[in-house]
Amino acid sequence: MTVVVTCDHFFDGDTLHGPRRLTYVDGVVTSIEPFQGSADHHLLSPGFVDIQMNGFEQWDVARGTQNDLHDLGVRLQQLGTTTWLGTITTAPLESLSKSLATIDSAATSSEIPGFAGVHVEGPFLGQAPGAHNPDWIIAFDKEWIQGLSSSVRLVTLAAEQEHVGEAVALLRNQNIAVSIGHSRPTLSQWSECRQSGAQLVTHLFNGMSGVHHRDDGLALMALNDSEVFAGLIGDLVHVSPQAIFLAFTVKGDGRICLVSDSVGWTSQWAQKRNISIRDGSPRLPDGTLAGSSTPLAECVRRIVTDAGVSLEQALRAATSSPADAVGLKGVGRLVVGQPADFVALDDSLCVTRTWSRLVSLRG
Repeated sequence: MTVVVTCDHFFDGDTLHGPRRLTYVDGVVTSIEPFQGSADHHLLSPGFVDIQMNGFEQWDVARGTQNDLHDLGVRLQQLGTTTWLGTITTAPLESLSKSLATIDSAATSSEIPGFAGVHVEGPFLGQAPGAHNPDWIIAFDKEWIQGLSSSVRLVTLAAEQEHVGEAVALLRNQNIAVSIGHSRPTLSQWSECRQSGAQLVTHLFNGMSGVHHRDDGLALMALNDSEVFAGLIGDLVHVSPQAIFLAFTVKGDGRICLVSDSVGWTSQWAQKRNISIRDGSPRLPDGTLAGSSTPLAECVRRIVTDAGVSLEQALRAATSSPADAVGLKGVGRLVVGQPADFVALDDSLCVTRTWSRLVSLRG
């Protein structure tokens, strides 16, 4: 099947262009050409790539069934996210292993739309637990890490963990990306992680020591490291517009990865923890932020309209940068020969339609 789509503005994953005509055949892009005339859409971009997504609405990744994960994937595609890492957070190792087994089984037995692997956030965290249960934060477990399945693409751990260099190296040897988060490290601990292969920080500014003019802080270390990627929650609740603008000013060359950090805020898990949406985000009863309720496309819109980030930078942070950060191939860019996963946005930067291979989904 041959499909032709036209637009007034075209983002290929790296650069924003003028009007284009995109043709795809049997789910693969076959040509992208300049276009003149009345276009179908205001803007086309690669489908958004979310490397930290715990759930959405009633769906919870860690406790979801095969049908739940499928339905979650469909919902995310409708919202513009065509690729995602299902994030599971700090829990007893037995519980995490059970979640991984369920996800692996679901991914093996049927296609989960957009699913590209798992992000394990914890339980090897440190001095900035945030909403993670501190009773479940434990020391690095070498045997458990060595037994992780191939579906795990990213692990968040804290730089102050004992033997952190060994933990990072073990994960990297298994082709698992490593992110430093929920951490208040010293400069030497940070350096050990970087030298061992850690290449990201998890949700910059949140769950970490910050930026101070006399003290070392993880946020400062990450901003000063030109090679490290930084996840950033773009709902404008977790991070202020001014801090978002600072991050993009320093690292807007492809090293910011927008993440939703969305959770299933109406799921049974959320109800058991008495999580409710207050002041724009899901929170624990004491007010602690417990993830977001904002899909990635809306994060893009908000940081452009309310934080002064350029459209090109914002789109890059939601497409090619997160794909590059965790080594995902064939996603995050729209080029000839790549799968036809892309999204249309109107002039208000709201999603109007999503394409995922041969499927067209209205937003």
